[in-house]
Amino acid sequence: MQPEPPVTDPAAPPDIKVVPPTDELRDQIREAAVRSMANHDRSRAPTREALESSGRALLVAADLPDAYLGFAMVALNNAFWREAFASVPFGRRLFLLPHCMRDEAKCAGAYDSMGLHCAGCGSCRIEGLKAQAEALGYRVLIAEGTTAVTNEILEEERDAVLGVACLDSLEKSFARVVDLGIPHLAVPLLSNGCVHTRAETPLIEALMREHSAARATTRTYLPLLREARRLCAPDALRELLAPLVDPGALEGGRGEPRALTDALAVEWLGEGGKRFRPFVTLAAYAVARHGTEALRPEADLADLIPPAVRRLALAIEVLHKASLVHDDIEDRSPFRYGRATLHHDHGVPVALNVGDYLVGLGYGLIAGAREALGADRIADILGHLAAAHLQLCRGQGAEMETAARRGELRPLDVLSIHALKTAPAFEAALYAGLRAADSLPCPDVLRRFATCLGEGYQVLNDLDDWRPDGSNKIETGQDAALSRPTILRAFALEAGGSEALARAEACPSPEERVALARRAYDQTNAFDKARTLVARLRERALRVADAVEGEPLRELFGFLVRVVLDPH
Repeated sequence: MQPEPPVTDPAAPPDIKVVPPTDELRDQIREAAVRSMANHDRSRAPTREALESSGRALLVAADLPDAYLGFAMVALNNAFWREAFASVPFGRRLFLLPHCMRDEAKCAGAYDSMGLHCAGCGSCRIEGLKAQAEALGYRVLIAEGTTAVTNEILEEERDAVLGVACLDSLEKSFARVVDLGIPHLAVPLLSNGCVHTRAETPLIEALMREHSAARATTRTYLPLLREARRLCAPDALRELLAPLVDPGALEGGRGEPRALTDALAVEWLGEGGKRFRPFVTLAAYAVARHGTEALRPEADLADLIPPAVRRLALAIEVLHKASLVHDDIEDRSPFRYGRATLHHDHGVPVALNVGDYLVGLGYGLIAGAREALGADRIADILGHLAAAHLQLCRGQGAEMETAARRGELRPLDVLSIHALKTAPAFEAALYAGLRAADSLPCPDVLRRFATCLGEGYQVLNDLDDWRPDGSNKIETGQDAALSRPTILRAFALEAGGSEALARAEACPSPEERVALARRAYDQTNAFDKARTLVARLRERALRVADAVEGEPLRELFGFLVRVVLDPH
């Protein structure tokens, strides 16, 4: 009697992340990928959609199953980036290894927020690969996820990545790397699971040693992202804030009592953060003014972006930081950037004063650029920022009022608050850079784009509150612990979870309140609904981006959508 076939869910998506089981099959796909990419435009990296389309065509031509699609996409991506990767000096490369290659029973390594620190015990192949890479000059990380990789690229200025992981982890870890336009190669593990995984070690070693004299030519936003990060480095702050801030505060001291506010404000500016808003301003100006020239890997940004525009971008960050000081007080947030909030360390009166000081500093930076950019442009930029400031305060007020009326909360109410709190800030950051370059898209397009971006960003932020992240928070579920109105709570209430949430919010213990809220969100599918909403807002934002006139700006708007609204 023949065994019955396994029962499968016809609605389940097909598995496209199967690694071909033999060397011959893997080599066949890799060789076909090289042929497919031979004539691809090297100035533009292939998108995920393009890789998927090319991967399906490759498999059809080779009469191979769709199950190998993920592997084929990696092969195509490697074929595109291999020459550019080889052109990066070894000392500027990052080597990413998965901790699942270790022998868990014998491993003597220890974990921290950056990943696994290999103890060199010799119980697995990690030690050998790590030693070879470090001898060449690589920085080696044994970790998964995007945070560690992105920080290494942006802060340590690594210019290429070689990664080893299962196809699932590669998709997550490399999503942001792909967006940044940095040369990267990936080697999928031969087996899935989290223990005793196998890898193509000879291939990894060969790719690790590749080197050529060619120069990378693919467009990238990485230099602009790094430039935004540098705005809040001590040297940049000394240069850009010198006319407005007490000199002692810029040198790291607190000195006289009258300089204390300056010093605390400068310290707060130097704290963590993604610096995304100043990047938006810098990138909008650079692309609007110089087109794709600003996206060359070797572009001279010191020449392309004048000091007045840097001050403008810094002002955007300063005003954002001011709003965070006030927001933390109003929300009673204990942590920000993985450390105690300003009001927790120095008290509410001092923190309020620092926040107010930062508002004045931000507007002072903008006003100081009027000679270089012209009074008309500065007046327009100040008008947009003032309007965004008013909308932010209205949104924050609505959020506090809604929090006081815990039982009355609909998803549309939350999205309305999100639109007030975040969308105008994104619009103002874009507007500032575009107006400085004297190039503006249709105001309606800009407003609709910022609304989709802002709403999606806030929904992702609500989801991220439940994801541990040592670089930005200490505990998860703080929105629930502090009973803030979020899209998750609104979805749970809409689905009949009011009693469960009432029980959660009645708990005196914050830990128990968080646990009960998570259970209520799980039972009402609130997390899934929020992720679906982000996907819809992403699609809507991409459609609006497609309406932007001019290829360079259209590409920038699409990049902003991928960076802000792709789950990470």
